[in-house]
Amino acid sequence: MQVFSISRLCLSVGLCLGFLGCNGSPQLQSTSGNVLSVLDMSAATKIRDVQKNKVNQVVRLQGKIGSQAPLMGGQVAYELRDDSGSIWIVTQEKLPASGTQIGVQGEVKFKQITIAGQDQSSVYIEQRGGVEVLPASQGSDSTSS
Repeated sequence: MQVFSISRLCLSVGLCLGFLGCNGSPQLQSTSGNVLSVLDMSAATKIRDVQKNKVNQVVRLQGKIGSQAPLMGGQVAYELRDDSGSIWIVTQEKLPASGTQIGVQGEVKFKQITIAGQDQSSVYIEQRGGVEVLPASQGSDSTSS
């Protein structure tokens, strides 16, 4: 009887994988109208790791949108938080509300700023493409807003 259950399980898993293979990866609609693959976000970089020699590299991040601030030229800066830290992201795309769990891709940038002789330099992300709204359980942020 147990062999029959294992065979049914293997057949079910095989059929599910076959359907994914025929249809491609699952996709969600981004806020910009671009379609992003859910599976692409599985390799998301932790925010704490972005600061470590990743300038001018493209990274994928997941987290919760925090504060937002309008910038000149129609750009917006928003804070993205995961369980390892937070970082500011600059974009011209329309954003979901603060507290929304998202996946995003962008290029790591460094801006050197000196104010009154003190270094206020910062690492930030220039967003590439739209954001992908994720189910709350999929995000990596365990902090509350």
